Amino acid sequence: MVDNTFFSNGSNKNSKQRALIFQGGGALGAYEAGIFKVLHDNYFRNDDNISNTMFDIVAGTSAGAINAVLLVNYVTHRGTWKGSADILIDFWKKLSTSTWYFENGFVDYWQDIANFSRDQSNKWWNQIFGSFDKIYGNWREKWPFLPFYYYWPDKLGPLATSESSRKYRSWLQFSLGPLGTPNVLSPSIIQPDFRFFNPFSFMLRYDNSPITQAILKYWNKNSDGTLIPLRTTTKQPRLLIVGVDVQDATTVTFDSYPKENGHLMSVYGDEDKVKHEINYDEGIEMKHLLATMSSHLRHKLPELKVKTTYSDGTIEEKSRPFMDGFYLSNTPLREVLQAHRDYYDKSTIEGTTVPSLDIIIGDLYPTLQKGTPLDSDSLNNRVQDILYHDKSKYDEKSAILVSDYIGISKILWNYIENKDKKVAEQLKTEINKIIRSKDRKGDHRKFCDLINGRFTIDNIVRIEYGNDLHVNESDDINGKAFEFSTRTIENLVMIGRKDALHYKDKWENWLK
Repeated sequence: MVDNTFFSNGSNKNSKQRALIFQGGGALGAYEAGIFKVLHDNYFRNDDNISNTMFDIVAGTSAGAINAVLLVNYVTHRGTWKGSADILIDFWKKLSTSTWYFENGFVDYWQDIANFSRDQSNKWWNQIFGSFDKIYGNWREKWPFLPFYYYWPDKLGPLATSESSRKYRSWLQFSLGPLGTPNVLSPSIIQPDFRFFNPFSFMLRYDNSPITQAILKYWNKNSDGTLIPLRTTTKQPRLLIVGVDVQDATTVTFDSYPKENGHLMSVYGDEDKVKHEINYDEGIEMKHLLATMSSHLRHKLPELKVKTTYSDGTIEEKSRPFMDGFYLSNTPLREVLQAHRDYYDKSTIEGTTVPSLDIIIGDLYPTLQKGTPLDSDSLNNRVQDILYHDKSKYDEKSAILVSDYIGISKILWNYIENKDKKVAEQLKTEINKIIRSKDRKGDHRKFCDLINGRFTIDNIVRIEYGNDLHVNESDDINGKAFEFSTRTIENLVMIGRKDALHYKDKWENWLK
């Protein structure tokens, strides 16, 4: 059978859509709330947009998944995006805890004096030992002096800023204190080493049930108090949240839109060996959100019931453990592009094409940093940035490149079809032949499958937190994702608003 939909020029009323992608980053989710506040207020600067769709897709991992759930939950309940930004900011502020006893102007004053003294001391010792090393070489990096490398006065490095010192003290209190992080995490749970019986090897783990209780206060409920799962239609925003299957090291996308068979499900796995399926026809619930926002430090990894089909036809159904999506896809652009294409490519509406996308990404981990981190906290903080920063730029470039190839192919196809109908019919036969690559279900594709359902990314804007700062100027700490003091949360909201306005010229023209 010849596929006559190849290079279809069918029209779609929703020829362009908008997607909002939130990264995961713990307390840094407040920065995303600040970003969204600016986008929201600009969109509703007059009342004309009160019933319009601000974003067609809202996606996220971890803290970003929380933001995405809160927004979609609000819009499906109220029927409008207006006022949704205030809910986000209210949530993050209520999540925070005041640490006024660390906000001491007198201590900050002496911290600034100490910083100045350390800077002058560093310059003096660097000059002395710099000259010394030119004469005697790197003898301090050899035995028996190497173990004491960081004790030399020119290796002390700069002191922390007064703000990062405050955040550090606050983070220590939350991490090690008897009360834990109120509204977010339980007190630390000590897990001794019973495997090798090493008394110095232990983990501090936590229970994140307090934050789930905070989220539930905002989740829509039935009259009997039960939660309303998030299941949406094409007239409502699509929710996509991403977790990781621990045993398969694979991302799992929970989707509020039904598949072509009308069911809500997540399908993933090695297409040649095994296929996993999670069904949630009622909609996305707290257990699914928990599977996208629980780090490896949770005292007990959340589990979901999964149906597994092996290559030999064997079917197994059991619970599998999940953890935070930021381990594999902290910027779930790839998952958004795949889900977007799959939904419209399999639409039963004749002539439907996949809408192009305009995308805004909240980027919580800076890509660029000036200077070299020297102390342990700055170094570990930079490692976090490198591990969890936005790695989706390659996906973006690939998508744009494929779109360009498809554009050229369509031009050639139209030329051939207009010039020689016989050759066009022969080409249609060729493009329906089976090829080597397989789709996500494990079925072999046809040539035409490489073309049909493709779409373009018209605009993509990344609003970046703390990008291109010098390491000595940054107030960040290694524990920034778990520092929930009121002052920090308010500052993050403020910085998010400021950065969104900085990038306004890149999103204002199409977000209206």
